[in-house]
Amino acid sequence: MWIFAAAMGLMLQGAPWLAMPMPEGFVTAHQQTAQMGSIEERIPKGETVERWTRMVTLLTINLDMPAESYAAQFDQRLVQGCPGARPVKRSTAKIGTATGVDGWLACPRNPDTGLPETLRYRVVHADGRLYMAQVAFRSVPDVDGVRWADAQINAATLCVSGSADALCQR
Repeated sequence: MWIFAAAMGLMLQGAPWLAMPMPEGFVTAHQQTAQMGSIEERIPKGETVERWTRMVTLLTINLDMPAESYAAQFDQRLVQGCPGARPVKRSTAKIGTATGVDGWLACPRNPDTGLPETLRYRVVHADGRLYMAQVAFRSVPDVDGVRWADAQINAATLCVSGSADALCQR
């Protein structure tokens, strides 16, 4: 397994990566790198990746496609998986100089959990890849929750080797 991880590290060496501050009270619950990209899932301390109330996810997706096209397909898959789900109008967004899309999706009742789920995301295209920051709630967030999600997404940065940004120091 460590050979695979080392090989992936070399493959992605020099490539940009997505970084966000760790929300207060959150921990990294899952992290994985594979040929198609990488994922990091953050949840409140004491919760699990199966049973969480809020989750922040950082994704690098090794697909060279416009962010708008990916967001449309992403929304469609989520709507198909949740009866009554509705995407909120997407808007143009940026992470650093990379342009992309902001979106919100509301699932009134996830068939797997029986709970409502709300997802806020930003996806951008840079250097032949997609980078996606997500904030999910297993509820319908109130105004403070929406502000919190926006603050998390807006704090995302696209790092490059040698960046002086403290978030980009590995």
